Amino acid sequence: MQTQRDHVHAHQFMMGRLSSALVLGDPSGAEVPGRRALTGLVFGVLIAVLVVAGFGVYGWIVPGGSTAYRQPGLILVEKETGSRYVYADGLLHPVIDRPAAMLWQGPSAKVKLISQASLADVPRGDVLGIPDGPREIPAPQSFVAGPWLACLSGRPGDSGRGGLGMNLDPRAPAAPIPPERLIVVRDPGDKIHLIAQGSRFRVTDDAVLVALGISAGDAIPAPEPWLSQLPAGPDLAPAGIDGEGRDGPRIAGRSYDVGTLFRQNAGAAGEQFFVLRKDGLAALSETEFLFAGVRSRSAPVTLAGADLLEAPRSADRTLLDRLPDLAGAAEHRLDDRVLCLRQTPTAANTVYSVLVEAPRTMAVDANGRGVVFGPAGGGMAVYGVPVASGTAPPVVFVSSGGVAFALKDAQAAAALKINQVRPVPFPRELLAAFRQGPTLSREAVTFLAEG
Repeated sequence: MQTQRDHVHAHQFMMGRLSSALVLGDPSGAEVPGRRALTGLVFGVLIAVLVVAGFGVYGWIVPGGSTAYRQPGLILVEKETGSRYVYADGLLHPVIDRPAAMLWQGPSAKVKLISQASLADVPRGDVLGIPDGPREIPAPQSFVAGPWLACLSGRPGDSGRGGLGMNLDPRAPAAPIPPERLIVVRDPGDKIHLIAQGSRFRVTDDAVLVALGISAGDAIPAPEPWLSQLPAGPDLAPAGIDGEGRDGPRIAGRSYDVGTLFRQNAGAAGEQFFVLRKDGLAALSETEFLFAGVRSRSAPVTLAGADLLEAPRSADRTLLDRLPDLAGAAEHRLDDRVLCLRQTPTAANTVYSVLVEAPRTMAVDANGRGVVFGPAGGGMAVYGVPVASGTAPPVVFVSSGGVAFALKDAQAAAALKINQVRPVPFPRELLAAFRQGPTLSREAVTFLAEG
């Protein structure tokens, strides 16, 4: 008589034959289909559980586990917080900014991300940093090399010594001022200068302003560091004539005093201008004629062509090119813009300056004070010019905030990766006008009091 167990076995046998017939197409198979796969899956799960358990036990015995922070030359950055550390003399020192960490660890420094747990039990040291130092050093490709703007913050007619603003962004908008236009400025000693044709000319006689129709009250105050960027031309004043006021040679049958002015219309060739010297008529430029005419107590004498041919001539021709041609120049009105120099480095020790005007916001704040705008997200590597012969000028890093930081030596430049940037010449007088930060070196990195 069959038992219930026999019935169960018979049922399992029949189900196995059916499964084999359906899956394999063979009802006589000796194995249940899928048994090997199921067995492999079970063993795989067991092995995975054992591996995970092993890692868990190791992590419990040795939490964090990493000792990479002990490697020399590393700048450690906590993954969870972004805090920076350097490991020195068995202590983990927090660092307030990346430049300080780079200088401390030197040119071979490397940044390593590390977990907070790996540093949890490491003894802490004092905070490292550079008082008033830069908060960031841009990547070498973010440095700019000019041009830049050096601007006067004052307006026409302002009193005082004048201020200076700088914009180091090469993309700062500015429009050139035509060379035939005049700009009147006042130096710190209250001397009036005219800027024209790319040069500055000191006015030493008010007759010049009268002749050109310019008012000294419209002068823009200009500090000496800005004025010194323009080449100096000759002083502007009426020329002195030797023996002026004494009897001179007869011209056109009449006697005239030395210093008398003459003009002659040459038709299509324009007018010719002369002044009477002791030995005859001396040619002079129209600018000299205008300046001298303001001081003359008599009107210029108009000569006919025949009279000019018969008149005695002086061999002196110094008044033809003593002064620039300013006769047709007109004063340039800035309105609500600022007067600037756009400067471009052209050689190792040379900077080329062009007179431009720019929106006031490019170099002046809302209170009318000159400010320094650095290149957004970038910086500059510069050195002051002129350079004394036989000396190597220190490289200066100018931050995006317009602060100048001198680099102590080549090692500091290498640590900050500024040695990968080609420094450009920058006028020493303007560089001194920047807000000066500390000299950057490893010695400048100090322990700071917390709190």
